[in-house]
Amino acid sequence: MTLLGVAIALDLLGVAAGALVGGLTVLAWRRRPDARGRGPRILLALPGGELACEAVDAAARIARAERATVVPTVVLRTPYRVALDAARPDAAAEALELLEAVERRLRAAHVPVDARVVQGRTDRHALRRAHEQLRCDRMVVPAGEGHGGFAAADVGWLLAHLPGEILVLRPTAGAGAPP
Repeated sequence: MTLLGVAIALDLLGVAAGALVGGLTVLAWRRRPDARGRGPRILLALPGGELACEAVDAAARIARAERATVVPTVVLRTPYRVALDAARPDAAAEALELLEAVERRLRAAHVPVDARVVQGRTDRHALRRAHEQLRCDRMVVPAGEGHGGFAAADVGWLLAHLPGEILVLRPTAGAGAPP
């Protein structure tokens, strides 16, 4: 092999190595947390009461695919006679019980969790506050009042008034929490 052939082979090897390092850098950059020090976040809004298993499972699947953190958020209605951010031990016990069940289910799916409780005068007000305060990339919302979801009117309002990607899930007939 001549000196020119060796030089060309070394140049090609350098280009290939550079392409490999560049590709790995791009992959690492796409998976790194954003400038605020966090990765993608999925807001899972829950009205309280029943566990919306299908919505929790859907949020877990999306989070695993995107390496995101699920932010399960129980929405609490606060009466006008009570200060908006006042402690409410009566409602907090039920909300924390629901969050604990959701967190267990998400951790079993190997998904990072950042559980929250957000208060509002109505479900819509609390949903708006959660959307503004928590700054998530996507929102998952269970529908079906009485089945662990939000009322149809609230879901319609949510889709019409809050920006961003919103996934609405309605439970199938007979669906409930697993034993």
